[in-house]
Amino acid sequence: MSKTHLTPITRRKLLTTASGAAVALPWLWNRPAFAQDQVVNVLAFGGYEEPGMLDAFTEETGITVNLKIHDGSDEEMVALVKTSPPGTFDIMTPTSSFIPKAAAEGVLMALNDADYPLADYFPIIANWAPTMLDGKRYAIVNRFGYYGITYNHTKYSEEDASSWALLFDEKVKGKVALFDWYLPNMGCISKYNGNANPYDLDAAAFGKLGETMATLRPQVGMVGGTSQVQQALAGESFDLAIAGEWVQAGMFDSGLPFKAVVPKEGGVTWDQAPCIAANTPRPENAIKFLQYISGPVFQSKLAVAKTYYSMVPNKMAAEALTMDKRELLNLADLDKFDKVFMANLSPRKMPDNDADWLAAWEGFKNA
Repeated sequence: MSKTHLTPITRRKLLTTASGAAVALPWLWNRPAFAQDQVVNVLAFGGYEEPGMLDAFTEETGITVNLKIHDGSDEEMVALVKTSPPGTFDIMTPTSSFIPKAAAEGVLMALNDADYPLADYFPIIANWAPTMLDGKRYAIVNRFGYYGITYNHTKYSEEDASSWALLFDEKVKGKVALFDWYLPNMGCISKYNGNANPYDLDAAAFGKLGETMATLRPQVGMVGGTSQVQQALAGESFDLAIAGEWVQAGMFDSGLPFKAVVPKEGGVTWDQAPCIAANTPRPENAIKFLQYISGPVFQSKLAVAKTYYSMVPNKMAAEALTMDKRELLNLADLDKFDKVFMANLSPRKMPDNDADWLAAWEGFKNA
């Protein structure tokens, strides 16, 4: 997902599998008690506020969660934690691309791998490079997904959508809708241009990306916010979007004719990487909360949150989902997930020349 979050088209029933607190979590609550307030203050993107998400945590620990849902950008989330008095927020959930800079600025507390269920994670996510800085971990991904082609499967086949070239076909002119965020859109088109590391471009490759984006512009009939684009797709005013399961899975589960695929040239990821504020006066509570949201009870619910569906990295959580949900979220074959599904996806990141990327995107929109 990206800087903003989706409003559901229709209400969907939350998955109840693994919903009770009785699930044995041998790695959980393994730290000594600490004399401090029995609260934890959390700044999070949508999903955490939904019924039943945090009940097991409070029941197990006696810690009350003071939750604030953030409806702005990742940049704003990090800035809010950075500038607020100590203890205002103990936990935040930004995209991992913001972790290295925040860690370097001293905003985040370093984490101990042994405190968390990383052995239950897909290895590629357990070792997600953007969560590290100088060999230390500062965040743990608990929700992620991809940007590929979301397409109306009554009009296009999976073979049609197997290449980004579909978006440039004359037959789809005006039928492409884009979410208004430059990093995933330009990152995916950079992959189409053959850049294995789509955000690390020299001047020539960046110039070519601008030319390819200019070629794409006539195909795009809408650039809008998340709910705008989602509603436009649902109304079948548009047939294609650069998006993945966070849009498609919920629509498909609601009976709308959309599927999604990672094109052969590859795509980029999105994620949320919960982390602990360095100035928290409640480190023990924050660690326990991060343990909980890294575990199967929480993640099995987060995967099918009403806000939007997502893939989750804890394999025990994936196994707790019903098979239809696992198939919808590309989690049916857990043994092949790392090497097959994730093989052609690149982590979304902030380019070194971020201002140039943003300027190019604004030029694209205004063309």
